[in-house]
Amino acid sequence: MAATALLSPWRAAAAPPRVAVELEVRRAPGTERCPGEELLREEMARQLGYDPVEPSAALQARTLIFRGPGREVHATLEIHDAEGAVTWSRHLVAYNDDCTELVMNMALSLRVALDPRLRVQPALDPALSPSAPPLPLSSPVEAAAELPPPAAGPDLTAGLALASVFGLLQDTTPGAGLHLALRYPSFSLGVEGSAQWPAEMKVDRGSVATWLATASAVPCTRASHLFACAFVSIGVVTTAATDVAINEASALWLATGPRAGFEMRLSRLFTVQAYGDIVLRLSEFRIETPTAVLWAPPAVGGLVGLRLDVSLSAVRGARPPRAELARGPWAPH
Repeated sequence: MAATALLSPWRAAAAPPRVAVELEVRRAPGTERCPGEELLREEMARQLGYDPVEPSAALQARTLIFRGPGREVHATLEIHDAEGAVTWSRHLVAYNDDCTELVMNMALSLRVALDPRLRVQPALDPALSPSAPPLPLSSPVEAAAELPPPAAGPDLTAGLALASVFGLLQDTTPGAGLHLALRYPSFSLGVEGSAQWPAEMKVDRGSVATWLATASAVPCTRASHLFACAFVSIGVVTTAATDVAINEASALWLATGPRAGFEMRLSRLFTVQAYGDIVLRLSEFRIETPTAVLWAPPAVGGLVGLRLDVSLSAVRGARPPRAELARGPWAPH
């Protein structure tokens, strides 16, 4: 009996009473692909050691996931008591579109709020009454709306591309290019310059070589890892002959068409893209002698490319600074 009496307080401390909470997870437009209630509930159960979610619980945990500037994803969290008053709230941020990291941090914050073993009593401020209530947030949606407008701009990226064209010159030929773009969460505005390796064509005992250099404007729309673009190109195409009498000249090159591709982020700095173009030639170009046309390209050709982009904003350390978080039950976040 004495041993039981001595061990009882220890057992009570090791197994605190369970807390039940009703969970509501909302995702604002643009975050539909982020994990929702299922992952958050599973991670809360793993950290607490039991599933605290009950549909009719007196406590309510309300969360909202929404997008911020650049590749930021935000979340607001609130716990309401049986009377509907806000007793706890937090604001979390994840960078690089990492919704999974954000949900894991949400689960950790809710665990700290629900587990009495992790509660830390703050030092009393003489200016505050011990019975002073926490600063409330009216609702997660209003909390998101009341956030100050972000000062961060779009992400600036630069890239190096390797590409091959086919159907535009006498033969399939590789080339290289440079790309510069302003990237927003769902679209980008880019410019690029490229040059193709000379394409050669044999004529009798001689040969004809053709060079192509272009500059392009490339607006794109983006969804997850996929993107679709339109491009307009202007440049110059030049022909030169060896042991063949042709009308050597440089001509204006105009083309347009669609682009589609897939991208994969390697790190905070680097992204790799694979893409393909359908090139619609708008200008006239042909290889001819004084008496005959030796070759004229078709009106439609193609291009396939692979590009490595680096985020210049990340290189400059343009990530907006995190505000120091206040601690304790009266923290306004």
